[in-house]
This record gives sequence, C-alpha cells and structure tokens, in this order.
Amino acid sequence: MKAKRSRLALVGVLALAICMAVGLATGGVAEAKKKKKKTVGSVTISKTTPTTIPAKSAPTVNDTIVSIPLTVGNKAKGKVVGWDSLTATSTFSSSTNDGLGDLYGEITAPNGRTAFLANPFASSVGNNTSSGPLTETPNSPFGPCFPSATNPCPGGGSEFPENTVGPPFVGTIGNPALAQFGGVPAKGTWTVKVFNGGPTEGTLNSISITMNLKAAPAA
Repeated sequence: MKAKRSRLALVGVLALAICMAVGLATGGVAEAKKKKKKTVGSVTISKTTPTTIPAKSAPTVNDTIVSIPLTVGNKAKGKVVGWDSLTATSTFSSSTNDGLGDLYGEITAPNGRTAFLANPFASSVGNNTSSGPLTETPNSPFGPCFPSATNPCPGGGSEFPENTVGPPFVGTIGNPALAQFGGVPAKGTWTVKVFNGGPTEGTLNSISITMNLKAAPAA
C-alpha cells in the first residue's frame, strides 16, 4: 500500500511538473508573439526626380512654396514612427551660392506635426551650387562646416570640432528636430515643403524619408 501511494505521489508530482512546463512554454510563446508585434520593420518614401522651386517675383512678396506629397500606405496601418528613427536624405541645387542659401524646407507628418530640414547649406568658398546628398538624423553629433580661405574644414572657424561636413555637404549630420516625429501615426500623406526666399530659381533634386514602424500603443 505504501509503495502504491509513493507511485501515485510520484505520478502527481510528474503531472504537476509537466503542467508547469507546458504553461511556461505557452507563456513564452505568447510573450514572444507579443514582442514580435512591437517590431514591424521600416518604410521609405522618396521622390528622385528634380522639382523646381520658383524664384520670388519681387522682394516684397511672400516666399514661394512647393509641396511634395509622399504617401505611406497600408503597410503602416495601425503603426507609429519609432522613437528617434526618422531620417531624411536630400539634395538641392541652384545656379548660384546665394540662390542655394535662399532655399529652406520642412517635413509635415499626416497629423500636421512639422519639423524643419537643415539642408540645404550654402558656402561662399568655391561658390558651391549644390548641397547633398545629405542625411539628417536625430542621432548624430556632427554638423555642417563653413570654411574660409584661411580656415578649412573641419571646424571652419567654428568652436565646434564636430562640425565636419563641408561643401558640397555630402554626409550625415544631426538634426534633433526630427526626433519629434517619434510616436506619430505613420500611415497617410507626408508632405515635404520647400520655400524660396530669393530671386534665383532652385531645385530639390531628390528627397528620401525613412522611418521605423512600431505597433501603436493601446488606447
């Protein structure tokens, strides 16, 4: 009788152990699926054909503006932009350095949130007429460098030694303003707006925006 009870007790312990193992495995699978849902990949939207930015017709009128819509489709349905993940790469040109310096741009998310682009930059050294391809990211310590005849890059007369990207401004720099797109719903129409505040026509040769996608948090 005692041996039978011992065997029954052993069977009970084994059954309990199996149940616990199955439960832990199931929980592990569920947790893995839950984590998998949080990482959804990335998406890139771009325009690679040149867009003309008209010059101002007179000094007293408003700056001209050209809007370029870029659509993020159903891949991003129910997803938001990952924190500190949005980057932009752009190339600008103009017939003169002054014309390049009169251009400025911004990115507007589908919900209206807007951040300025740092590109384009102008430099009188060499009379540069192009800026980029320049990648802007929230996560870089480097900045633009504006050399002089006696003070080349890096530095270019700045007290910041990490200002290393000089004309024609090809490389990667930090733009902390792009971090504010973290958590914004990704699906919909993103708009790149380029303004011209001068008398010389400019060109946005290309623009590309890349963002990581994450599952939207529960309401």
